[in-house]
Amino acid sequence: MDTLLNQLDDNLKELYRKTVDADAVLDKLQQQGKAKHQHIFVDNSVFQATSNRFMPYLSETAEQVSAMRLNQQFNTATLERVVKQLKLLHKTLADFRLAIKSS
Repeated sequence: MDTLLNQLDDNLKELYRKTVDADAVLDKLQQQGKAKHQHIFVDNSVFQATSNRFMPYLSETAEQVSAMRLNQQFNTATLERVVKQLKLLHKTLADFRLAIKSS
């Protein structure tokens, strides 16, 4: 179980820097009158958070991993949800990064 939690932590650490960078770009775009979206993930059942920045979504995922670590147990549904959240964050941040580079 420790190995699994460590892998989840590694994913969170990797996503943290990307999230901070992406949110900074979104802040800059919003100051320029762009990035007027309301939510990063629209109609998404994977996250409970709703935000026009990435950090609240990453925080939600980190809280679930932290709860698993504190309880030293988890159910399959929770683990599956966390993995889906991590995958979606990785993909969306990568897509965002490509979109910014090509604009």
